Amino acid sequence: MKYLLFIAFIVVILFLRNYIIRHIFTPKRKEDKKQPNSTYEKIEMELGIGTIRGWLIKSERARGSFLLVHGWSSNKSDMLRYANPLLASGYDVIIMDVLGHGQSDYTQKQVSIESFVQSITSTIDHVCERPDINSEAIYVLGHSMGGIAASIVNSTDLRIKALITDSMPTSLKSISKSMAEKVILPYIPFGWLFVSWFLLRGGVFLKARREWCLEKILKSQQSPALAIHSIQDKKVPISNVDVLLNNSNFKQVIKVETKGHHNCVKDKCFWDNVFNFIESNEGDKVDEVC
Repeated sequence: MKYLLFIAFIVVILFLRNYIIRHIFTPKRKEDKKQPNSTYEKIEMELGIGTIRGWLIKSERARGSFLLVHGWSSNKSDMLRYANPLLASGYDVIIMDVLGHGQSDYTQKQVSIESFVQSITSTIDHVCERPDINSEAIYVLGHSMGGIAASIVNSTDLRIKALITDSMPTSLKSISKSMAEKVILPYIPFGWLFVSWFLLRGGVFLKARREWCLEKILKSQQSPALAIHSIQDKKVPISNVDVLLNNSNFKQVIKVETKGHHNCVKDKCFWDNVFNFIESNEGDKVDEVC
């Protein structure tokens, strides 16, 4: 009898593991909801592990370029909400589908933090190789998981002029809860089990825990970093900015009142804050603006 119970237990565990990988930690591939309303160029970056596809939207000036990085289970069309003010201010806009998202292919078994990091780094490489893009002023704006991945890149890559994060999780706990979305289970032991399987499946468990220790990453930003977060964000709670205020070298943290996880950009001062931050890039202290 005990052997049957043991076998049943193993079967249940394997079923749960397969479900978690397929339905929680495998992002749904979404089609583009809309296209840019300005003339754009389709771009592709061939990697050994897949092909990154995106859009390049050129401005009339070349004061710099903005790379927009979407979050988990999102795609490039979702980032168009940021494009027009940047174009109007003279920045070229590059939006790509992260590996394993949207129209970007990925040959690995599991999308992970590493695939986000690889997508950002490869896109910056592409920008630097193009003489028609101002690679001397590369800015990155990352939403949610795209923000934390961009922070990882900004901790070592000196090519980024400044980083803006929108609704960024700052712990593995927040990342796992955000990715699990509607799955409501106690973080201990289930949440940690989820994120552990995710990291193991992606082959980056040790890297995420050691090399990519978030506490270290957030204190090691090479270029000025600004974080914007909604007080009413229920998916990634506002408490995530505490570490940025108290134990990071982010230059500025701004709290806004907009509702939801995707609406910080609707705050009336969002773009004033972003452009003022870019223009100033000064100060050693973390500033909080409510």
